[in-house]
Amino acid sequence: MTPTRFKPRAGMHLMVAAVMLPALVPGHAADWEGAVGPLLSNGPAFLGAADRKTKLMPGFYLRYGNLTVTNASGFIAGNNEEVVRGLGLDLSPRSDVKLSLALRFDGGRSESTSSALQGLGNVRATVRARLAARWSMDEHWRLGGAVSVDALGRGGGYLGELNVTREQRWSPSTTWAAGVATTLAGDRYMQTYFGVTPAQAARTGLAAYEPQAGARDVTLFANLRSEITPRWVLLSGVNATRLLGPAADSPLTKQPSSVAVTAGLAWSF
Repeated sequence: MTPTRFKPRAGMHLMVAAVMLPALVPGHAADWEGAVGPLLSNGPAFLGAADRKTKLMPGFYLRYGNLTVTNASGFIAGNNEEVVRGLGLDLSPRSDVKLSLALRFDGGRSESTSSALQGLGNVRATVRARLAARWSMDEHWRLGGAVSVDALGRGGGYLGELNVTREQRWSPSTTWAAGVATTLAGDRYMQTYFGVTPAQAARTGLAAYEPQAGARDVTLFANLRSEITPRWVLLSGVNATRLLGPAADSPLTKQPSSVAVTAGLAWSF
């Protein structure tokens, strides 16, 4: 199948435009819905890390018409629709094709996250612009893809995503989804997160490494959503990821295979 300093003015005009656009897109009612609750996760400290981190954080989701904002991928939607992290605008042309444009905060990476990153310096926080599409082939199978770019030019480069998901109801209140996804990355992203410059090599003792663009990883995932009451929803998920190609060959990668788990409880309104 990942916050630091951020200057709000950098994306001010884009965010204002995103708030105004829903009124210009036909076919979407301007009604509100939302959810808040705790989210617990455990996974590698960074992609390729041997050590793990456990995080407890507040999760939130808010929708107004065709505009959504959430800080956690797949947190919740009252209509059981997929919701992705960030400030998103639904541009879907019809019910079986979902098209969205989003701005999402990317917290970068701090060298204090793990002892394995000491001497590499921090990766600066940025904002990523993301265009995503999803086709519902039938009531169970979905095919999706997305491309995102570092909108502020802070070394994030571009990422591409492809995924296939099967969704099934276990009961009127419980739904599970499982599938496979792969991520592709440009050479700038690879260098930022998996490369080692000569200066970094001199500070850390790692071998200098300049990765090329290519497939970053492949992930098998499974998620469960259960409505305990009309207002309370239990969420859980597990991802098994294997780094590939230039990412797996990086001297920063100590553990190319990893498993991450998440759990959450949301109150919807």
